[in-house]
Amino acid sequence: MGRGRKHTDAAAEQRELAIKANIVDEPFSVSAIDRSIRKAEWVKTETDQILSGRCPETDGTWLGISTRGRVAFLVEAGTINRDRFNGAESRTLEFLESNESPEDFAKSSAADYIRNKNTAAFHLIVADIASNSMLYISKPRFSDYGIVYTEPVGPGVHTLSSAGLDSDVGYRDLRMRHSFCEMINRERLPPIRDIAEIMYDPVKAYESVLLSSIFFVDMKIGYEHYGTRITTALVVKRTKEVLFFERYREIFNDDWDDHDFAFTII
Repeated sequence: MGRGRKHTDAAAEQRELAIKANIVDEPFSVSAIDRSIRKAEWVKTETDQILSGRCPETDGTWLGISTRGRVAFLVEAGTINRDRFNGAESRTLEFLESNESPEDFAKSSAADYIRNKNTAAFHLIVADIASNSMLYISKPRFSDYGIVYTEPVGPGVHTLSSAGLDSDVGYRDLRMRHSFCEMINRERLPPIRDIAEIMYDPVKAYESVLLSSIFFVDMKIGYEHYGTRITTALVVKRTKEVLFFERYREIFNDDWDDHDFAFTII
């Protein structure tokens, strides 16, 4: 997202679309035995409609987009001790439902010290297609200190993971960025289902490190289940046309359910 020079040839136009208007998020991983996520569906609010998959426990979401063109996605920075900290998935929904700009939402989030103190570590992106703005909001460490950092996100290919925005030390981040850059450098951007296939890569960075791949194969470590339950690809075109593809399964080791949505930002 962002403004830049115009390209005249079709191939360059496709690349610019991919770099500046496409949002392709990395796999969600569920790291608690009973943590459930509903598949994406439309939910009507007082002023808008929001497409997202909700957490039944908190009604929050890790990824959503509204018909007004507000987008938010969240990665938690590790397993949450919910006896001590609250999750951040409600913040994603708060932005989608609000009228605040990404900049103002980031400022108010960072200033809410008491709430931040009681919230687990998280990395959150909020964006508004209409104003062409995107902000990164982060509480990078699990602690009782409510320090939250914010920064604007410029045009380019970005990754968001438990290591934060554009981490250059995580194998998953580097591999995903490389794969996506290869894809958008082709003459024409592939169908959205093909874009999502980047996130199905089960190759580990190190064989001895269980959670070092882009796609988490179902496994049990101690008393907790780990595994990718949802992968989502989201494309926003210059025409304000939105394509949303999700591969979902309700429980670990279940069959995958593919579904997609298409709409135009109003």
